Amino acid sequence: MQALNPGGRPKGGAARLEATAALYYGPALLFLGLFVFWPLVSTAWISLHDWNMVGANRPWVGLDNYRSLLGDPDFAGTLRQSALYIGLALLGNFLLPLGLALLTLQVGRREAEVYQSLLFLPTVIAVSVGTLIWLWFYLPAGGLFGVALAQFGLRAPNWLSDPAWALPSVALVAVWKFLGFNYLIALAGLRAIPVSVLEAARIDGAGGWPLLRAVILPLFAPSALFLLVSALLAALENVFVPIEVLTVGGPAGATNNLMYAVYQDAFKFFRAGRAAAEAVLLVAAFAVLIVWQFRLLERRTAYDR
Repeated sequence: MQALNPGGRPKGGAARLEATAALYYGPALLFLGLFVFWPLVSTAWISLHDWNMVGANRPWVGLDNYRSLLGDPDFAGTLRQSALYIGLALLGNFLLPLGLALLTLQVGRREAEVYQSLLFLPTVIAVSVGTLIWLWFYLPAGGLFGVALAQFGLRAPNWLSDPAWALPSVALVAVWKFLGFNYLIALAGLRAIPVSVLEAARIDGAGGWPLLRAVILPLFAPSALFLLVSALLAALENVFVPIEVLTVGGPAGATNNLMYAVYQDAFKFFRAGRAAAEAVLLVAAFAVLIVWQFRLLERRTAYDR
């Protein structure tokens, strides 16, 4: 007679169940191990060495790369610009899609389908192609923005050569590229709110801002959590090409940030140890932001059970 475990299930059946489960999650764990966790461990190991990416000699320097970064005034400026860029990207990839989704709900179905198609179009355009289009927009002579402002008697600023305008101009390109995807997420989250709940709130006299604040936004919180994480990922993913094509980190380093500094130190200056240290700090900052977002929104999130 087959032995039973405390739950009353045969031990052999439990083993088969675990083996079957391993067949499903095993490939995913293998993929994560090879392409996520192993590169992270390798990067952390490289950050403890002085390596030029060419020679076989890799002297051990311990935490010297981190000390050098944290004591470098230029690196402090890079961190400030990184924080400013992420803030601009989060505003553009969270509040703007949410606002557009709320406006879309106020129009008819046919108009909404047209808006969805137009707003999602940048998502399917290659980043390099889209950035070249924006380069024409920003041209100081004959650029679209300059010509448009000239019609109102205004003079366009030097979008890419003025330190005050360069970083917002680059952030705008990254926001434009990923706006449509986050817009669809926001729209789907708003449409998932039960109509009966909204009708009950309106019967009770709620409308306008009170309805949005007390009913819609709390029920939208699960989608908002995903939207914030998606916006942060988009900010990191879509920044390299706009900087490389539009400004190359200039003017005077005004558009340089931690994401671009990793590329420069590794593949332009061949300082692999310093670049790896920057990458580790970037991952740590990213993890802190994700944890903060989860803690902020999980308190106000109610999931259907």
